[in-house]
Parts: sequence; structure tokens; C-alpha cells
Amino acid sequence: MTEKYEVIVVGGRTAGLSAALVLGRARRHTLVVDAGEPRNAPSAHGYGRAPRSTATC
Repeated sequence: MTEKYEVIVVGGRTAGLSAALVLGRARRHTLVVDAGEPRNAPSAHGYGRAPRSTATC
């Protein structure tokens, strides 16, 4: 059986899944294509905090 899609979303990260959700709610036949590889590997630096800003409030 051949499937027909109106929209193909490439990438299942935040933006791709958000787009697919909105399209699904709009009753569009949507396919999400993702490699399945997580991209949230630990960073050598960063420590989970916002960078210092040079601007003063």
C-alpha cells in the first residue's frame, strides 16, 4: 500500500515536532523523518548556566 503525505518534516527535534504537531492538528497527513540519533551529548564546557552578559540592566 502506498502512503500519501501532504507534508514531510525533516528532523524530529523541537522545531520539527512542533511543526508536525501543528500540522496534525490542522488535519494534514504528515510524516516526520529523523535519523534517531540523539544530539544532546554532554558538552566539555558550559556547566548549564547562561553566559555572562556585558550589558548592564
